[in-house]
Amino acid sequence: MILIIDTTEKFKLIIGLKDKKTELFECETKNQSDDLLVFIKKTLESKDITLQEIVKIFVNIGPGSYTGVRVGVAMANALGWSLDKPVIGYKSGELEKQNFDINSNDKFSGSVLPYYDN
Repeated sequence: MILIIDTTEKFKLIIGLKDKKTELFECETKNQSDDLLVFIKKTLESKDITLQEIVKIFVNIGPGSYTGVRVGVAMANALGWSLDKPVIGYKSGELEKQNFDINSNDKFSGSVLPYYDN
């Protein structure tokens, strides 16, 4: 299972789960940093998925809300590091171009960085 995190919109969280198909879940919020981990947990629980079943983490690195992008990237990096799973960054509008090859042998190889459009 692949976890997708998108926090680029100021008052919205988007969590995606991809196995054979992609499912996106949205949550309106005024405080992304407080609500993101709770929303990830609730989304996984609603599908009877554990964090240990995640094999990759994709995160929208921007451009978008300055604080939102940092929150999402920091959470993806922290989860990737703690689960020893790769974190892959993608830019806004480019999710469908990503290679979603699921290989459970992939390991965390380093943090992704936010992208801010000048």
